[in-house]
Amino acid sequence: MKTLVLTVSVSVAVGLIAGAAVPLVLSFSLPSAGEHGAWYASRAAGLVAYLALWLSLAGGLLMSSAWFDGIVNRARLLAAHQALGVVGVALGLGHALVLIPDGWTTFTLGDLFVPFASYYRPAESALGTISLYLAALVTFSFWFRNAIGPTTWRWVHRASVVAYVAALWHGLTIGSDAGSLPVRVLYIATSFLLIAALTIRLTYARPRKSAPARVPPSRAPTATAG
Repeated sequence: MKTLVLTVSVSVAVGLIAGAAVPLVLSFSLPSAGEHGAWYASRAAGLVAYLALWLSLAGGLLMSSAWFDGIVNRARLLAAHQALGVVGVALGLGHALVLIPDGWTTFTLGDLFVPFASYYRPAESALGTISLYLAALVTFSFWFRNAIGPTTWRWVHRASVVAYVAALWHGLTIGSDAGSLPVRVLYIATSFLLIAALTIRLTYARPRKSAPARVPPSRAPTATAG
């Protein structure tokens, strides 16, 4: 158990460092976005956050179904599942916060983090906020599994499907790039693959290993009286 927690923790740390380093490197290599930089950064962070949360959910479904047992190491798959969840939450948080200094919008913390309080399309914006909260709850519940018990933890984890659907609908209805062909293909492909992973999780049964047949002990020949 200690090895598993260490593996997950290291993977999360690497994911957070990479998530912070990649945008910094790109900011020096890509041309300036001018006054629209914050808006572009928010759009990019939102799409990558969606992809990270989708990968985390799909990996968790396949891991819990035991479909990859013997193909992918379960501890490594769990570490990737947890790390991707943390990265998705971090990028989702950045997706919202970067809008505050944007000169073309007037979002406040209340608009971004209080469901249905946004001045801009409150219902669609609320879906993004709710998705972020549910994803954070599911992701960080790993460290409280012993405290809340496995049954409650499993019910909490089921909220990840709700978080994904909310994020998907948020992106489809309010995302600036939802009308572009690559983003449409991304949403369709990820949704289809997630449905497949969920179907495998609900229907796949791991084959049971049959116990070896017990061989009756041989009886020693009985001596006959002469």
